[in-house]
Amino acid sequence: MYSIELKQESIMLLSSTHRAEIYRYGGLLNCFEINKIDGNWWNVVDAFSSPADARANLINGFHSAKLSPYACRMRLGKYEFSGKSYHCSKHTLGKHAIHGLMYDANFVLEQSHHDEHQAWVIIRADYMRDDVGYPFNYQLKIKYLLDESGLSITTEAINTGKTALPIMDGWHPYFTLGGKVDDWTLQINSTQQLEFNSELLPTGKLLSDERFQAAYSLKNVQLDNSFVLKNHEVASCVLQNQALKFSIFAESSYPYLQVYIPPERDSIAIENLSAAPDSFNNKMGLVVLESGEIQVFSTRYVLQNQ
Repeated sequence: MYSIELKQESIMLLSSTHRAEIYRYGGLLNCFEINKIDGNWWNVVDAFSSPADARANLINGFHSAKLSPYACRMRLGKYEFSGKSYHCSKHTLGKHAIHGLMYDANFVLEQSHHDEHQAWVIIRADYMRDDVGYPFNYQLKIKYLLDESGLSITTEAINTGKTALPIMDGWHPYFTLGGKVDDWTLQINSTQQLEFNSELLPTGKLLSDERFQAAYSLKNVQLDNSFVLKNHEVASCVLQNQALKFSIFAESSYPYLQVYIPPERDSIAIENLSAAPDSFNNKMGLVVLESGEIQVFSTRYVLQNQ
């Protein structure tokens, strides 16, 4: 049997084997837990301690952040669209805009349902036009669905304005299996990554990288790369240690997988992206959404005991 717990600042989806916690702040996933063989629960998400912690510290690493309408770096925060020039500056890293404009949005509950087979919620937030560099109207709806196949996360981007708009979508979760990444393995359904320049902006070229075709040890591996997924017929990636196996099944709406290992090496960011970093300029995967149109982005997380 599945159930839902609704709180003022968070939502829990529960089953006997798995639990997922969603914060209304940011619409972010703060917890995806499994009941381990020893009876203890393990959260694979490198989580905040509370919604207040998320509000205070989200921009310090953007853990679990919703990335919209752009993700990763936008060169100098500038782009052109429909013959006009724009400059986004809500959050910058060095001289580049980074991680979009909706990461701190407050989402409201639109629908919820649970029965013996599933539990799901739909949350909603409107872009408040709080950056003059993106003067467009749109809305995000996020559906979190917990069932026997895992935790599915589906985002709808809806153009609520009267003019077309550029958009991409992504997530920025950090995952942990316990201990250090050096004791984990990673498999990615990719043989190519985007070539980045020294500022982590794509050059437009692809580089061959076949290291992760099979489970590959992360011992001493440094990663801050964007992989191009081969297809969406199998898991996009599998992260595992001796006790746990975590898989991500991205649909074709997320053709890129950004992977980053922070200096602490106790977690790994694995980010579904619908387009390449700086897509507002390089157009790699960028979607142009006409008035009234909806674009859907979907991924699924699976957490298993070994």
